[in-house]
Amino acid sequence: MNLIEELKSYCDINNPVGALMLSGEWGCGKTYFIKKFIKSVKDKYVFVCISLFGIDSLDKLRVEVKKKWLEKASELDKLNGTKVSKIADLYKKVFGTIKEVLPENWQKKGEVVSSIMDLVNFVPISNRMSDKKVILVFDDLERSNISCTDLLGCINDYCENQDFNTIIIANEGKIKDSSKNELSYHEIKEKIVQRVIHFVPDYEEIVSDTIELMPLGIEYKGILRKNKQSLVKILSGDFNDNAIIEQYRTENYKFDGNKKREEYQKEEEKLRELLAQRPHNVRSFKCAIQDFERVYNKLVNAGIQDCSNWLLSFTCFMMANKAGLIWKNSKYGNLFLYIDVEKLYPDVFNSNFIVNGFSEWIIHGEWNDEVITKEIQLFLKKKNAATPLEILKTHNLPEVNEEVIDEGFKDLLVEAYEGKMSLDEYILFLNNCCYSRRYDIDLPAIDWENVREGINKQIKYLINSEVKDSHSHMMIGDDSKEYFTEDEWSAYQIIKEFRDNDVWIYEKNKRLYIDLISSDLNEAFRNLSNKRYNAFSVEMESATINAFKNADNMDKNHFSGWFVGIWGHYSDIEEIDGQITTMALKKLREDLNSVMQDYKEKNKNIAAKHTQKFIKKLDDIITPESKDVPIEQ
Repeated sequence: MNLIEELKSYCDINNPVGALMLSGEWGCGKTYFIKKFIKSVKDKYVFVCISLFGIDSLDKLRVEVKKKWLEKASELDKLNGTKVSKIADLYKKVFGTIKEVLPENWQKKGEVVSSIMDLVNFVPISNRMSDKKVILVFDDLERSNISCTDLLGCINDYCENQDFNTIIIANEGKIKDSSKNELSYHEIKEKIVQRVIHFVPDYEEIVSDTIELMPLGIEYKGILRKNKQSLVKILSGDFNDNAIIEQYRTENYKFDGNKKREEYQKEEEKLRELLAQRPHNVRSFKCAIQDFERVYNKLVNAGIQDCSNWLLSFTCFMMANKAGLIWKNSKYGNLFLYIDVEKLYPDVFNSNFIVNGFSEWIIHGEWNDEVITKEIQLFLKKKNAATPLEILKTHNLPEVNEEVIDEGFKDLLVEAYEGKMSLDEYILFLNNCCYSRRYDIDLPAIDWENVREGINKQIKYLINSEVKDSHSHMMIGDDSKEYFTEDEWSAYQIIKEFRDNDVWIYEKNKRLYIDLISSDLNEAFRNLSNKRYNAFSVEMESATINAFKNADNMDKNHFSGWFVGIWGHYSDIEEIDGQITTMALKKLREDLNSVMQDYKEKNKNIAAKHTQKFIKKLDDIITPESKDVPIEQ
């Protein structure tokens, strides 16, 4: 069926006996198609388009029709440079100008008073403007808040009594039937709608228009054109669902197992229901194409040149998410976040080409550049993994061939025991131990005491080296605890405690404190006050007393104020270990007493006074009853 010709044929009819309905699912491009059709025949007809979305009374509907009609009359008047009709002239005399009562003006003034509505109702409208036929287009029939009986009756009045050719755009599947006391939608439709055309989009044309008309980068458009047919397949849903069902049966039906035939049949029915919901929403598709340009630029900057698989997987995931078809289940991590998307888009969607950072952005609207950068780096590392050991350190177990596990897992255990894996690699190792039970994979025996020792070695290495444990890292949710053994969970808790308690940050700042105060007091005064600490340790005390002794009197004068600025309120800071800090502060006070006596014996009275001031401030810090007394800086 040529829809353009069908619409033209209907518009040519004089005195139509009913309206023409264009029906199709939400987002399939009905309105977009009508707009293109209107452009193609704009010289022959005048189209007055009314959205029924949210309109809740027939009075408001009639006013909206007249407003839209008069707007068109005004547009045509300006275009021709002459008055269109006596109606438009009358309207101008009543209101001054048509512009004064357009919806935008009403919204700005915030008032649509009943008197104006009465005046608009008083103005008649015609099915012709100048020498052109007026076509009424009512969109979003199913989104109106008026009963179908009343709404279609009102539309019928325009069509049957006022001889307007009338086009209705609707999703019939979403129209609710009326109450028991009214005619049903199907009964009233039969009397009012002359013909229903079921809209079948030209998906290839939609994809082409999306690529060519959207304001996108030249290079990006190139990859879109390259993957045009695959994008058409995603939008149209042109997949062999019968083959998908048959493959499911082949892979899953095992009647000698624990499941009964009825359980398999229920699962098959769920799969059928899922496939029936595969979306064709043009708006969602355009959102995916527009959003992926940001992803594309990120990938290209990271050195990934061919982004085709990323584009297709991203588009599939966004289409499924906007349709509410994403299975959000954290029990086994994000691997199963994609399980339904893989069923909906076989051979097109590949979970290897959509990192968690992109999924989070699609689902929650949060773009975390640090996380995404790290995950892209991991992707490249996975891509370049060659040996069984490298593969096992970068891949989830369900992605790995059995022979790789057989060849590489023992080497993986050696690295795990020796602390040679990153903390994220240890978490992947723990996840894979969990996966091994789900997929019935026999792994070599694991010495968990050695695993825990290896994790502690890696933590010690991080503390003592310049290597940074990124703020964006893998984790296992607490709600997944039941799926891990006691040994696996205890190993993970070592990592979790290290990261949750910011041990790495505290240790780095402790080392920085000792290094700077021992080498450059001015640098220490400038940079150490805004750092986070979890304790004033004995090692820090030793560095502090030595720095104070080696300082000249100018620095000694500022030393105590600077020190109190860091530690003066340690008892109020939850993350600081009060017991360790108090002990170290008391030792510092004792050492300062010894230093002060030495200065006095050597007649270094200025240095002795600075030291005495420091001791007094320490007394204020470590004396419980002085907590609420402001500390002199």
